[in-house]
Amino acid sequence: MAPVKRRAVRGAAGLGALVLLAGGLFWFAGGGYERWSTGRMLTSACDGVLPAGQVRSLLGEGPLKTGGDESGGGLDDPTTSLRVVCGISRVTERNAGKPVDDGSVSVTINGVPTLGREARHYETFYPTLRSELPPAPLGQGWNGAFGMDEDHGEAKATTAVLLDCAPGRGDLLITVAVNVEGYVDDSPLDDPERRTAFARIATDTAANASRRWNCDADLGEALTTAPLPVNKDEYVAPADAKGTCSGIPARGKAVARAWESGRGTTPFEACVLGDTEGRTTYRLAAHYGPYAEGARHDHAERLGDPDPIASGQRSGLLGNGGYWTTATCPGSGEPAFFSLIPYSDKAKRSDADRAYELSVLKVFAERSAAAHRCAAPAAPTTTTAP
Repeated sequence: MAPVKRRAVRGAAGLGALVLLAGGLFWFAGGGYERWSTGRMLTSACDGVLPAGQVRSLLGEGPLKTGGDESGGGLDDPTTSLRVVCGISRVTERNAGKPVDDGSVSVTINGVPTLGREARHYETFYPTLRSELPPAPLGQGWNGAFGMDEDHGEAKATTAVLLDCAPGRGDLLITVAVNVEGYVDDSPLDDPERRTAFARIATDTAANASRRWNCDADLGEALTTAPLPVNKDEYVAPADAKGTCSGIPARGKAVARAWESGRGTTPFEACVLGDTEGRTTYRLAAHYGPYAEGARHDHAERLGDPDPIASGQRSGLLGNGGYWTTATCPGSGEPAFFSLIPYSDKAKRSDADRAYELSVLKVFAERSAAAHRCAAPAAPTTTTAP
């Protein structure tokens, strides 16, 4: 080859290398590598069952990070329960007027029931669906609930989905909490599209988890909407209650307001009763499946209350002055657990107060059990005898 031709070839090769280098620099500078690495992180998080595109759309195009990941066990493992945890958070610019980790999604997947419970601390038993006011049934064929949750001062939209797996494989509980403090407006749940986006992460994760761990559950429909949880201003007189507080009588100024959700297919229901000033008087809760298991364990660990299964009791007193009862439900080895928690000083409650409380728990438990096709609950009692 002539010297001129060799120089031309070398020049062309050098120019090509410069073009590739410039393209690579543009890809890095333009965020291509960040998008690629974030996409890879999302598709591998939570054992690969997250709907990565939806999480990315929810949290935005900025950099993301994972945290608190853990996984272990399986539905077919006879000794260890399945437990998978992952967290995805948005990394915002420091000194920009917002928290550094503003905006996050936390996902927990649990095999149900929990094995080796004696070695588990109550705080890691199952994620709770705690909320000041009743969560709403998810609907559209899903056994789940959607509500607002206060966790260490942060407001979170929490969606829980319980999957009934094929016989012999246990069940799956999927819990997704979205930190709503990372959004500009004050009421992100008022936006139905955003609310549905929050809940769909849970239902789509549940569908992926069912396939990943061979659960083979009957799934609900693709969510087109998500229920709006009740807020503090949305109370009714007890006589007008049609949902989870239906049938509960008022009692003077002490029980004049009721906060409720509609009845539906959900593993957790609540009814909150308040006085004429809006202060909470009583909170009633119906726990099914993993929530019943977790509630019993919680009371036994923290308050020393007797475990209904271990003690043979079907109803009794709680250490905080409340009452509980149980009911047998079809297709489940876990009895439903119903509770009433009073917010007044138990030392100041009269015999008439206690009679009212027992009657309220009886009505609440009977109606909830009937809606879930369970047997009639045991009559609530003030004794601890079996």
